[in-house]
Amino acid sequence: MHPRISPRVQIGVLGRCGLALLLAGCLDRNAGQNDPTLPASSTSSGPGSDGSTTYPGIMTTTVDPGHGDSDSGSTTDAGPDPCGNGKIDPPELCDQGEANADDAECTSACRWNVCGDGLIKAGDELCDDGKHKNGKYGQCGRYCDDWAPRCGDSMVQADEGETCDDPNPHYGCLADCSRASSCLEIKNSFGDAVPTGLYVLRREDLMFTAWCDMEADGGGYSFLKYASGTVLDLDTFLPQPLTAAEAEQKCATWGLRLLAPRSDRHLRAAFIAASATDFGAVHDTGDYTPNLDVDSDVAGYLSILGIYPVTPGQSCVGKPLNSEDCPQWALKPDPANPDLDQPYWVSDKIFAGQPGTTNCAGCSLFYDWKLDVQPPVLTGYFAFPMNGKGASSSHFLCEVGDKLGPPT
Repeated sequence: MHPRISPRVQIGVLGRCGLALLLAGCLDRNAGQNDPTLPASSTSSGPGSDGSTTYPGIMTTTVDPGHGDSDSGSTTDAGPDPCGNGKIDPPELCDQGEANADDAECTSACRWNVCGDGLIKAGDELCDDGKHKNGKYGQCGRYCDDWAPRCGDSMVQADEGETCDDPNPHYGCLADCSRASSCLEIKNSFGDAVPTGLYVLRREDLMFTAWCDMEADGGGYSFLKYASGTVLDLDTFLPQPLTAAEAEQKCATWGLRLLAPRSDRHLRAAFIAASATDFGAVHDTGDYTPNLDVDSDVAGYLSILGIYPVTPGQSCVGKPLNSEDCPQWALKPDPANPDLDQPYWVSDKIFAGQPGTTNCAGCSLFYDWKLDVQPPVLTGYFAFPMNGKGASSSHFLCEVGDKLGPPT
């Protein structure tokens, strides 16, 4: 005990120090400084050392609070991403923990799922294209509970360029809400969803019913039946034969041309169209009602074709009639594409003396068919001038001509 402190004071100090030692050790008024009257501190670093620092009568141990025996000695660790922890940590607007999702009430970015954010809230929103698109043509509705005006809503939006809007492709409306002008356009628009049958086409500002073959050579061949003549009150048809040149003029009324087969499959499809009893023929002033008498001349529909001699008086006698074996016959050039290669195919068989040289400019051969077999069989074709007009028929098929034949 310090000799200059009275025993009474000493006892008081000792009492206080004893209490303090129970808490954290007794320090004098020079707290935080070394007491020169105490021995120097020593830190054990020898075997069995636990890293403690000792003073006479006092022992403390360094502990990493809340982290236990950390290998690195660091007192802080990176915390988890706050979004998803179930607590709202600014700038979060919500946080529902594992329930966060881009189709839920609270999104994976901890934002409320609202109309205009481009995310669809399941069970509440039908769609959401974002606030800058919602409500505009072809997009989601303004309040995300319906669709804005669009192609496919069965309403014609003329100011948006629609010319039709009908979900049934047989009425000739394409998937982009424009009118079909050929069967190939319908095939390209709807693919394998459209079967062979009757479709409405629009050409030269005229609407008419065409037969679309959606299978031959990949599909897309267009046919129009024409019957030149008059139907009497008793449903008797009085035919009026036309030459190929005259038939071309009739076909041109609808922006079409006289049929010229591209392949054997195309030719077979043409016979199917000619034989279809629900496919009525047209005439100068409109459509005939499907009539057995009018449409009975199936072979007549293919008795003249749009294949002509390149040079009158010249031919490929003794050769099969197709563009590869007989280039002396050809289709008329397409005015819009005069250099376009337009193949044709009638037969790969040889008929003695045919096609003959007694042909004339713009004159079609006359084609004869055996119809009691399927597919019908070509029995011959003949070239004769017929007073410079060639063969004629009161029935023929017109085509668009935009499908060039088998896929290359």
